[in-house]
Amino acid sequence: MIDQYSPERMIDRAMIQDVIYRWCRAIDRLDRQGMLDVFHPGAHDSHGAYIGPIEGLVDWVFERHKPITFSSHFIGNMLIEFASPDVALVESYIRTIQQYPAAAKNELAQLTGGPSGAPDSAIDMFTSSRYLDRMEKRDGEWRIAHRTLIQDWKQIVEVREQALQPREGWVIGRRDGRDAMQEARKELGIA
Repeated sequence: MIDQYSPERMIDRAMIQDVIYRWCRAIDRLDRQGMLDVFHPGAHDSHGAYIGPIEGLVDWVFERHKPITFSSHFIGNMLIEFASPDVALVESYIRTIQQYPAAAKNELAQLTGGPSGAPDSAIDMFTSSRYLDRMEKRDGEWRIAHRTLIQDWKQIVEVREQALQPREGWVIGRRDGRDAMQEARKELGIA
């Protein structure tokens, strides 16, 4: 029986949490390399509409997310269970909010099973899901070896009016590699 809370496992827990958090940042900023970096080469993902190698998932995400103006992944409960010092099962509750402009109805239909909303309106999609990840530590680094997305709930809301009306000087999130966070990381030499 492995000690789930030894000092070594506590360090591993922090490293595993960082992997999950880095995934959320990478997908929301459309950072291709960041998405790939949280998975081991040859990893597999079962993501509902996409099932296959991680490289294909990242290609699918990039294509599907092109027209999405806003994406936010939020991690809630995270339970980490070690099967061995180098293998862990991780269940992470995830909430997502994404805005699909009217022109992105086909991308949205991939996730909902069919078209939603009036043809000329934007759509906000809210989800509650869980990532079920088999994490493996290889060469001292934790990454995802296999991910299954468990979909629990989705809600679609038509956007009749944009609530955010930016004024001069406001910092607005971006998905083009020039987000304020990405610029700050470059400035500090972190990127």
